Amino acid sequence: MDRQNNDMAARIHFQEKLDEIRNEVVRMGTDALEMVRMAVEATLTSDMQLCETVITADDSVDSLERSIYTKTVIIVMQESPVANDLRMLVATLGVVSEIEKAADDAVKLARRARKLQHAFPSEMRRALMELGEIARRQFSSALRLYADYDRGLANEIIHADEMVDRLYSKAREDLLGLLEQNRDASEDLVRSIDAFHALEHVADHATEIARRLRLVNDAQ
Repeated sequence: MDRQNNDMAARIHFQEKLDEIRNEVVRMGTDALEMVRMAVEATLTSDMQLCETVITADDSVDSLERSIYTKTVIIVMQESPVANDLRMLVATLGVVSEIEKAADDAVKLARRARKLQHAFPSEMRRALMELGEIARRQFSSALRLYADYDRGLANEIIHADEMVDRLYSKAREDLLGLLEQNRDASEDLVRSIDAFHALEHVADHATEIARRLRLVNDAQ
């Protein structure tokens, strides 16, 4: 009876550690998502202070990444998790990597906005808002998927990536058209293309998270 109680207590302790890691991953992802939102707003409003806020926020995301990595490695070494838990922990490291890359893309967008200031083409504002909204929705769905896996949602995220690619391709085509008409603004228009590219990458990271989680959960 004592051994059974000890095993149950050990499992509860292990589950608490898993929950702590999960909560930190979701927090990290939420912070990265907010960075993307602010970076889009900074691009549209030429808010230089907001650009700096996004760039500075990356330090907090990096700190969470290190914390999660350390806790995950320690729990693997000390607890010898069973196959399903081990696969989830390994997947967590991949999810964290994708979140960190999304935060980096938000920083890239903020830096482009800082250089563009008021030069982002007015004709492309609506397209940037649309792609930004979809990219954030994809990423938010990926975080929800990590917290509570659902295969249908995973498939939705993966399939929606084609729509993101189409929107990015259309925006790039339109910007290249503007470039043909106004060679003097080539530097700013190339930076504007980079802004759309950063958002496309954010959606790509959401898709990769969904693929990783689908692979792990299908293997169970």
